[in-house]
Amino acid sequence: MKYLTIIAVIIFLTACGNQAPKQNSDEVVSHEGQSLTVTLANGEKWKVNFATNKGIRNMKELMQNMDTSSELSDYRELGNKLQKEFQQIFQRCDMSGEAHNQLHNYLMPMAGWFKDLKEGDLSRCQSATNALNEHLKKFDTYFK
Repeated sequence: MKYLTIIAVIIFLTACGNQAPKQNSDEVVSHEGQSLTVTLANGEKWKVNFATNKGIRNMKELMQNMDTSSELSDYRELGNKLQKEFQQIFQRCDMSGEAHNQLHNYLMPMAGWFKDLKEGDLSRCQSATNALNEHLKKFDTYFK
């Protein structure tokens, strides 16, 4: 499953041919040394496709249903479910241009948190869950 994520990330990154300059730097999102800036389109939100909106909505729902007193196995299961939603977003991506690039910047740190959920100890899983919750809340700040 870890290799599928890596392959999906590579495919997604190579699909980006046109990297326009970044505008309105708003937030740097980082996880374990990977820092990416998410920006707005001259103060406006980027339009994303239906599959992305659906995938993010599904991820938010999975996170809301997670109990804070969960066991390690629950975090592993959550990580697997989130990973599937993440892969669906990549597989159904038909976006291009700067909106596509900004979506990359937003999505890429998630892979590290998924890894933490699937491989970390309980404390690391709880930390990843908190970080993912906060990150998912910010989606609507940058995308519509």
